[in-house]
Amino acid sequence: METDTIKNYRLDEITVKSPKYNSNIFNIPAAATMMPSRLIENYQVRSLPEVSGVIPNFFMPDYGSKLTSPVYIRGIGTRINSPSVGLYLDNIPFFEKSAFNFDFFDLERIEVLRGPQGTLYGRNTMGGLINIFTTEPSSERNTAFRISTGSYAQVNTSLLHNQPITEILSLLLNFNQLHNGGFYTNAYNGQKVDVMNSYSARMKLLYKPTSALRIQTSLQYETSDQGGYPYALYNKTTQLTDSIRYDHVSSYDRDMLSAGLNVEISMKRYRLRAVTGYQYMKDHQDIDQDFTIKDMYFVDQVQNQHMLAQEINFQSYDDDRYEWLCGLFGFFQSAGKTVDVHYGKVLQAQMKLPGEYIVSKVYDNLNSGAALFHQSTLKFGSLAITGGIRLDFERATLDYQHYQILTGNSVQKEDVQSSLNFLEFLPMIAMKYTLNERVTPYMTIAKGYNAGGFNSTFEREEDRSFQPEQSINYETGLKARFFDSRLFTNMALFYINWKNQQIYQPVPSGQGSMLKNAGKSKSQGLELDIKYIPFPNFEVWGTLGYNDARFVEYKRSATLDYSGNFLPYVPEYTTSLGVNYTLFLKSKVLDRIAVNATYQGFGRHYWHEDNTAFQDPYSLLGSRVTFSKKKFDLTLWGKNLLDSAYNSFYFTALNNSYVQPGKPVSLGISLRASF
Repeated sequence: METDTIKNYRLDEITVKSPKYNSNIFNIPAAATMMPSRLIENYQVRSLPEVSGVIPNFFMPDYGSKLTSPVYIRGIGTRINSPSVGLYLDNIPFFEKSAFNFDFFDLERIEVLRGPQGTLYGRNTMGGLINIFTTEPSSERNTAFRISTGSYAQVNTSLLHNQPITEILSLLLNFNQLHNGGFYTNAYNGQKVDVMNSYSARMKLLYKPTSALRIQTSLQYETSDQGGYPYALYNKTTQLTDSIRYDHVSSYDRDMLSAGLNVEISMKRYRLRAVTGYQYMKDHQDIDQDFTIKDMYFVDQVQNQHMLAQEINFQSYDDDRYEWLCGLFGFFQSAGKTVDVHYGKVLQAQMKLPGEYIVSKVYDNLNSGAALFHQSTLKFGSLAITGGIRLDFERATLDYQHYQILTGNSVQKEDVQSSLNFLEFLPMIAMKYTLNERVTPYMTIAKGYNAGGFNSTFEREEDRSFQPEQSINYETGLKARFFDSRLFTNMALFYINWKNQQIYQPVPSGQGSMLKNAGKSKSQGLELDIKYIPFPNFEVWGTLGYNDARFVEYKRSATLDYSGNFLPYVPEYTTSLGVNYTLFLKSKVLDRIAVNATYQGFGRHYWHEDNTAFQDPYSLLGSRVTFSKKKFDLTLWGKNLLDSAYNSFYFTALNNSYVQPGKPVSLGISLRASF
């Protein structure tokens, strides 16, 4: 694994590893940020929400559990249903947003491409794409162990073992354990709200019989038992938060299995890649829906999901004149969900019910799709022009039943079967001009698209489904490196115009949420990414994202017009700054000391489309000091060292407003050894 040591006086080559790009960042006409394992450790990134602020204009609220994991890039994102930002783990797609928030361990890198990636990746990449790569099997035997403990009874252990079996076959095994004793206390019962235990395992097998054939299989499993939902009543007028206080203990349990097969064949003129992915997820949510001490509502929800995806693509080798890539893609996804809303004793008394009352809803969703795509690049000396097109088809079906259960007697109220078909063309065109080996400007125009579908909660016929949203992204940027490749800069300006934006809203009763389509929206801003090594063993990096995202036309009702309002969950700016210094010693006790400090800042962002509730700007400071001797590292770490007070999430339900407080300062120590 990569250490904190900066071994030379120049920055490493910044290469995007995604097989559809697999190129130096200078050759990609798009805004892209790559975080190697060194920066992942320095920023103490253990899950996707902790990437917020590190990547320009990337924001992921820290929701109450792993169930809902909304990701926003340049203002594009959605809280529920299908994501607007794509996620791939070792080239395997994750189509379900409730699978996005998993434990990170033994990562090689994280890549984030901002702006639509629909031509090459299709559905759910309207805002951008996240590529996560874990450690690869290798030909050298290696074992590494890490244990970390910190405030609030945090304990994290991980084990890696790489074992060459033969000269052409290698096996990599990983295990990760995470325990959190809870950051928040429920004042009603004095118990911690968010105690969590999570266990993960990964196996990767790499087979390379010849230089022309590469086959890798992967299998990853995670099980987590999570207390969650540290929600407190919030007063929008005074901006004050009550204590966390509710009567029904809430939890979220999830089991998730992901498997992949990657086959690459190098031929005389092109490469053939075939990627097969499968994911199974089963989860159970038990949640107090009113989040008060009154026995009113609690919800019991169970989901089962299966996803199978297959892609085959052909790609030419790098050429001075012409490069191309074309492919086929198909997927099938099934999701079954049962939601039981229990009416507590307070409501039973108010409604004069004779006993237990449950509203039960059963959803069976089937989604399937297929796509054809092609992208070509023509090169005229220093000028390269890229064009692409994708034909994307998707079909969604819903089988829905609604029951009312009173004192054990069930009555069916609804039985609905529906289907929707979507067909979309996704073009893009880009131009890149290499002024010299140090400076490369580019321009890109690309269409973004997020398919429509069915709401998982609806109370009226017109709310059962929602339509696709489309966007046009205009982007221009400049990538440059100076001072003998010791300074790298990546700057981008963008403007996004999109229609039929899918907006989260509570259902009319307030018992659940749904997606509705707004009219027109726009997002514009800039992004800056800088890395610099001023002298040996000293590294500085920083990012800045500015985002002005607003509704252009959005009349929610005859009396509510939100046109001109800011889009929710979009910070006005995100910024980060990191400093890393390594001191080498000639000592029998220590070989080196590495010191790191990282700063993340977030601008004001609004929680709701009416712009009445908001989070003021806040900042987070983290730091690590690592003492190393041969193959042993001892690290002292801290998060939110300024103990900044902020809210990490907001929502409305049952005519109340609720927030989740941000995590307080935490300190810890970790030990790592490799053999």
